[in-house]
Amino acid sequence: MPVDPKIALISSGLGRVRRGIETWIGELARNLAPRVDVELWGASRLEGWPCPTLPIPTISRLSWIVRPASWGARYHIEQMSAVLPSILRLRRRRIDLAFCGDPSLAWNLKRFRRFHGAKVVFSDGMRLSPRWLQDYDGIHLLAPRYLEEAAMVVRPERLSRFFVVPYFVELDRFRPPVPGEKQSIRAEFGIPNDAMVALTVGPVGRVSGKRLDHVIREVAAAGPGWRLVSAGGDEDGAGAVREEARRTLGDRVQFLGAIPRARLESLYRAADCYILGALAEPFSIAILEAIASGLPVVHHPDPITCWVSGEGGMPVSMETGGAGAGALQRLALEPGLGARMGLAGRELACRRNDPGRVTEALAERFRAICGTGSRA
Repeated sequence: MPVDPKIALISSGLGRVRRGIETWIGELARNLAPRVDVELWGASRLEGWPCPTLPIPTISRLSWIVRPASWGARYHIEQMSAVLPSILRLRRRRIDLAFCGDPSLAWNLKRFRRFHGAKVVFSDGMRLSPRWLQDYDGIHLLAPRYLEEAAMVVRPERLSRFFVVPYFVELDRFRPPVPGEKQSIRAEFGIPNDAMVALTVGPVGRVSGKRLDHVIREVAAAGPGWRLVSAGGDEDGAGAVREEARRTLGDRVQFLGAIPRARLESLYRAADCYILGALAEPFSIAILEAIASGLPVVHHPDPITCWVSGEGGMPVSMETGGAGAGALQRLALEPGLGARMGLAGRELACRRNDPGRVTEALAERFRAICGTGSRA
């Protein structure tokens, strides 16, 4: 009788870093556990998970030792420090498949596969080149357009390694507010009830490409009725962005910092819309959470972002000053429009990004990559 493969989900920053891939790979483990034999490996001791967990000793990208380096260099150092411990654990624990979204770590696991024997699947949440990706045993893509791009440059015999499964969103946690809930959540966060709230989630600074400085100017131009609420930790350049926000918006901006997931899901229900200043995103988990929460989303007309938001999105040029402000003003003047967009976005998330449907698709792909069972 076929035996499910033994799978390790590996993240060099899980347990220390609250970014998209670290958060999602943890939630993936929670949803995969009832379906396959899965383990979750992270940067620190993990507790409260429905599957075995394993800490990987690393030099954290947040450590004072690497603080003088750029964010990219710190992330690379963290990943490289995880390579040898991961190889040893893959071999010792007889893992069949390693699933990883950290590019330097995943590439070295593939490079040294002869020492551990596991197949390596890379989850491409960074929009990397298909030519670079094609040698993995499996390449997890997040949107159909990425598969179309791969088909243009990858040899046909390698194309079958690429597969599309979008991220999922926990629909019972990220949901629209019930009557009266928005007001109580606003009181908890100190948000005025009479304000129109534009929410943005992600790092504060100038490294990640969120272009929060542009969002600040657009919210300011939308008029005094709008307030910007930001949730996310600081990165390089955070001080300058915060100073611009204070100068431009005054007391109409709130920086909440990195907040726990339980509070974040509530925060979406306190907002009137979500706004993203980035010109391109590989796949915005925050937008997915926003549409699941019934929020209309204002964003740049990048094809991937438009696919993620569907009819819940309002694409406007984030390169043109005033375009984002115009979208916010329209939402304020036409409350029915925001409600219709929110409903359409929620329906899309329920149809396409349901955790059970997405997780089962990934489990089936993992089984196919490993064959009929685990290694002898």
